[in-house]
Amino acid sequence: MTTISAIRGRCQQTTRRLHALGWLPNLVLRVSIGFMFASGAVGKLADLAAFTRLFEQLGVPQASWAAPVVALIELVGGLGLMAGAATRLSALALAAIMIGATLTAVAPPLHDKYPTTWDFLSNLFYSPEWLLACLLAWLVCAGAGKASVDALVSRRIATSQHTGHRSP
Repeated sequence: MTTISAIRGRCQQTTRRLHALGWLPNLVLRVSIGFMFASGAVGKLADLAAFTRLFEQLGVPQASWAAPVVALIELVGGLGLMAGAATRLSALALAAIMIGATLTAVAPPLHDKYPTTWDFLSNLFYSPEWLLACLLAWLVCAGAGKASVDALVSRRIATSQHTGHRSP
């Protein structure tokens, strides 16, 4: 009995320690995805003509307008994710871009190559765009976590409301 109690105690202690680190995966996810988008946007903005041509080849309407807007959203949204500032809005905007990329660049070639529903979906769910859309949707729901500008602002607002003072 004491061995089972000891194992149970160690499991509970480990669970408490892991729960206390629950903010860490969120931080790693935000910074990784944010950096990926921000660094990619820098490259797209550096050669905007090539990025616009890609949009034209994909049949994106108003490519000359859409390409720079997408690149700017990726830059600002990526930086926002990295800092954990306006995380839900940044993640929502970036998820919309990933859904657009899935619909224009990923799904059509997959559909041509894999006409059966099973094969198409099997390959679609392997695409990085789909995975990023899902991770970003999770960030929309979960928020930035405690290691973020959003959490700092939220704490300041809560403190000022509790003390009755306005935050500068």
